[in-house]
Amino acid sequence: MKKFSIIIGLACIVMLSFSCNKTLQNLFTGFDVKVPDMQVTIPAIPIVTANEILLGSFSLYFNLDSTIRANTNNVFNINSVTSLKISNLLVTISNGTSLNNLSNFESGRLLISSNSNTTEATLVNFMFPTIDTYSYVADTNNAPELLSYYRGTQINYKLFGKLRKPTTSALNLTLSITIRVK
Repeated sequence: MKKFSIIIGLACIVMLSFSCNKTLQNLFTGFDVKVPDMQVTIPAIPIVTANEILLGSFSLYFNLDSTIRANTNNVFNINSVTSLKISNLLVTISNGTSLNNLSNFESGRLLISSNSNTTEATLVNFMFPTIDTYSYVADTNNAPELLSYYRGTQINYKLFGKLRKPTTSALNLTLSITIRVK
């Protein structure tokens, strides 16, 4: 009888522990995280080709687990996250002119990979307007699930673009990304 009581007691402790962890997981409402800005200088491109071209590659160290712990007083970690999606992406040209700005580009595409998921995925596609544009907010409604990429700490991006008209000077481009951690 004593063994039976011990087994029942241990079972209750395990179930309560699981229940508390599950309740704690349900309390994680998520938050937005700003990824460090990426900057690239795109050289003058005097010839418009039919294909997109690589405009720049970025690699950065980003420890999402530490960020989550810091924002939740070590209550939650990356294992508490069920979804991670891009919530905002801003493209900015800091030295644009009426002849050289985002309207020189027809489209753009940003790829992501990491040391935890080396398969490249399209993070977002851009369709730039034809009027002079110096900043552009991307539509992130169809952005993919990114959790498998941010489980790593080395995040890699590749930026491609297709020209609409040539550029005559180098352009300083900044990509500002915010991700929603849930």
